[in-house]
Amino acid sequence: MTLRVMTFNVCGLPSMRPPLAARTVEFCRHIEASDIDVLNLQEVFSRRSLERIRAGLPSFSHLAWRPNLAGQPAGGLATFSRRSLDRPRFSSFAGIVPETGSLPFKAKRGVNSLLQGWLIVELSGWDVTVVNTHLTANKDGDWSAGNRYFSYQRRQLARLHAGIAGTRTGATILTGDFNLASAGPLYPLIVDSGRFHDPFVDTDPATYHVDFLPGQSSAHRIDYLLVRGAATVREAATMFDAPVDGYGYVSDHLALTAQLDLNSPQ
Repeated sequence: MTLRVMTFNVCGLPSMRPPLAARTVEFCRHIEASDIDVLNLQEVFSRRSLERIRAGLPSFSHLAWRPNLAGQPAGGLATFSRRSLDRPRFSSFAGIVPETGSLPFKAKRGVNSLLQGWLIVELSGWDVTVVNTHLTANKDGDWSAGNRYFSYQRRQLARLHAGIAGTRTGATILTGDFNLASAGPLYPLIVDSGRFHDPFVDTDPATYHVDFLPGQSSAHRIDYLLVRGAATVREAATMFDAPVDGYGYVSDHLALTAQLDLNSPQ
């Protein structure tokens, strides 16, 4: 089977202009017209946003998400698919707090850990696991080992990989907004010491648009599409890497896509 996967942070933050409700129509139009099979979205923060996106993607008839206590998608994570999906599971980073920094800083990051995590779902009838994740952002923009976010993000990464270590032995597709620069010292942990193949390692596209960064900041690759096991990457590309003609940016992130060749069904 050939499977095309996409990961995209839709920027559900209220500070983004135009708001998500307006941008949904535009990015859904392009995704619906594409040959994407499985779509992992981050920052779908409300049930209303989820339903708007669902309405804009009528051919993606399968949807995986888990509600939190308020009813919105846990972790802001949703997986849309043109192929059948099994029941999803969500796990959070609850209990992980920074080891350094002020008390308010630690408390806020503790709340982030409680709310953020990863969503796991299998393709029905196939030995394929899809993981969608969103780690806490490093607001300092400092990726060095001495930064106050470093050990905190390292622990989130360690829990993520421990949490998906027991997934099926076929193919595992791990995507999402890791909020970690590919040039930073935590990159080896992102790819789990080489257990995951990173099809973008050579091109290394910046996935957060520099137009949304302050001052003279540099853009980095902070979103990832990684593959482990019985899958061969045939093509890796970006989407929404430039303003859409006649519209503008549909998110502060661009999307990553990959075409995979998978083993036969179970």
